[in-house]
Formats: sequence, C-alpha cells, structure tokens
Amino acid sequence: MTLRDRLEALAPREKRLLLVLAGVLGVLILAAVPFGVGALLSDAEATHAELIDALARIESEGEVVRERQAEREALLARYETPVPTLAGYLDKAAQASGITIPESKDPSPVAHGKKFEERFTSISLRKVGLLALVKFMERVSGGPEPIGITKLNIRKRGTEQDAYDVQMTVSAYHRTAPKEKADEKAKPGDSKADELLKDEELEEELK
Repeated sequence: MTLRDRLEALAPREKRLLLVLAGVLGVLILAAVPFGVGALLSDAEATHAELIDALARIESEGEVVRERQAEREALLARYETPVPTLAGYLDKAAQASGITIPESKDPSPVAHGKKFEERFTSISLRKVGLLALVKFMERVSGGPEPIGITKLNIRKRGTEQDAYDVQMTVSAYHRTAPKEKADEKAKPGDSKADELLKDEELEEELK
C-alpha cells in the first residue's frame, strides 16, 4: 500500500488532525528560519569584527616593530667599529676637560658570552672641580662608541672648596671576531639563516 492509499484510508477526523500537525510543523519551520539566519549573520559579524580588530592591531604594532628594529640596528651599528684604546681615549678626554689622570689600572678583559668582551680601566682623580668632572664624564660616555662609566665614587675633600677625589671605572664593550673551524664548510643557501641566527644571539647577549 502506497502512502497516498494510506492517507485516503484515514478517517476525516484523522485527516484533519494530520493537516493541523502539518500546519504546526510548517509554522515552526518558518519561525526557525529567521533565527537560523540571524545566528549565521551574528557569527559572520563577529568574525568580521575580529578581522577588523586584528588588522588594526597589525597596523598599530607594525610601527612599534619598525621602531624596535631601528633601535636594534642602531645598537648593532655601535659595535661595527672597534673601540679605541681606553688609556689614550681617557687621556684625550681629560686634557680636553682640564684635568689629569695621576693613576690608572687596566685589568684583564672580561668575556660576555662568546662574541663580546668588556675592556675596562680604573682611574683615580685628585682635587677635581665638579664642572671639570662633569665635562670629563660627558666626553667619556657621550660618544657613539660603546663606552660607559660602570663604577663611580666621589668624595669631598674636607673643607676645600669645589675639590673632589674620584674613583671611576670606564668600560668599553668589544665585539670579538668569531672563530672559524678548519673542518667547517659553508653550505650554499644557509647564509641568510645563519645571519638571522647570529643577529638573534647577538640581541640576547646585549640584553
């Protein structure tokens, strides 16, 4: 028996109930369609908003990334030129500031990682005026070279006017040449990757 035969065999009351049920199902389906479309549109709008937010973050953070890259390149550029000998460098700065260095010591360099070492000189100054001392310190650490004052001790000389005894340590950070292994051969196509790896290691060592 086919479906049509079964429907024709139903009593009038059963047919009416079946029609009412079909109508209710139709109304439910029609009511559910707008909700489904609304949910899909809501998801699409949320995805669109997330994409716009991501693009905005990329644009805003891109400027920050460029600034950091410029700072990093400037930092690396300081180590391209070998630092001068500290003794002569300090003597010139002292003469230009009108002071003398009666005592200095040059301890052995200290290694920082595999690519950098710190060369430092400890000096003592006697009866130095404050203005001359400030000018000397500006000349020592104000240049483009990676040279800085790492230790400083200033002591007033009793009742003397504008007279100070100073102990100071000046450090110069030097980039050592990488040691090449005799049995190591360069692989074609790896220069870019090696350069990136070296830059990442350098940035970590400078922090």
